[in-house]
Amino acid sequence: MNHAPGIPRQNWLDCAQDILAEAGLQELDLETARQWSLALSARQVPHRVRQGWPGLRLLVPASRLEEAQGELRAFLAENPPRPVALPDFRPRATLWVELPGVLWSLAAVTAFLTMTGSEATLGAFLADWHGRGGGDTALMAQGQWWRAVTALTLHADIAHLMGNVCLGGTFLVLLARQAGLGTAWFLAVAGGALANLAKIPLQRPGYHFLGSSTAVFAALGALAGVRVVRLGRDLSWKRALPFAAGVMILAFLGVGSEEEARRIDLAGHFMGFGAGFGLGFLYACAEKYTGKSARPLSPWLGIAAGGLALAAWAAAFIR
Repeated sequence: MNHAPGIPRQNWLDCAQDILAEAGLQELDLETARQWSLALSARQVPHRVRQGWPGLRLLVPASRLEEAQGELRAFLAENPPRPVALPDFRPRATLWVELPGVLWSLAAVTAFLTMTGSEATLGAFLADWHGRGGGDTALMAQGQWWRAVTALTLHADIAHLMGNVCLGGTFLVLLARQAGLGTAWFLAVAGGALANLAKIPLQRPGYHFLGSSTAVFAALGALAGVRVVRLGRDLSWKRALPFAAGVMILAFLGVGSEEEARRIDLAGHFMGFGAGFGLGFLYACAEKYTGKSARPLSPWLGIAAGGLALAAWAAAFIR
């Protein structure tokens, strides 16, 4: 970057601020300053780059201000600024603050799932959880919408339950780091429910299903959707390929024994991932479009997720 000695400091003016505002940029970063400096150097416009707040300042002699700004406008017309993906909205050191919340909420959910999930548990003596809430495409087509949600809370046995809890907990931590704990739960539950509803036209009438693996893959899909938007042009096949391979392996192998793997609902896994991806993508696009973090909504979205589950079970018992 060039500097012009011999001109009094007070005769130098910042030529960048007006150009930044016209281009919709917040501040002059180092890379942009380097490019603009090269553009001014090519036209032999003396200039200085100085630290400012926020960002850098690009100073030129007062007598050359209009000329410099004209050159920068011409440069931007030929080289429009690239859209910048939104970064994580909190310092990296605080991202793991979501872990305790994930563990506590997961413990509460696990306690509920332990009571309702298996026909051999104590909860089975209190109510017919599977009969009232198990997934059934024929009954759902007749209007029993709640089964799309309640089926996410039912499991065949303790191994099925613990596998989903461990895997789902991992994805929830990663998603909560990106969007907040409440949002992570909402995207998982809503994505799982949407995927189960999609089974009505896609699966045969009377198809039965249960388990939270659809919501687990919805959480994974939401994580992928958020990261795709935030990485933007920085996303590469080299980064995405290991992640995609892991998704495929998990989808085909499931989280249970070999015998259970034969009964894995592959369609549910892929539909859950797809629904979650769509919701996560829309969430991140909304943030990018507004330029504001949606994290303040996270507690409310968490309440909405819990309310949806409670409303579904209430509908199952009062129908």
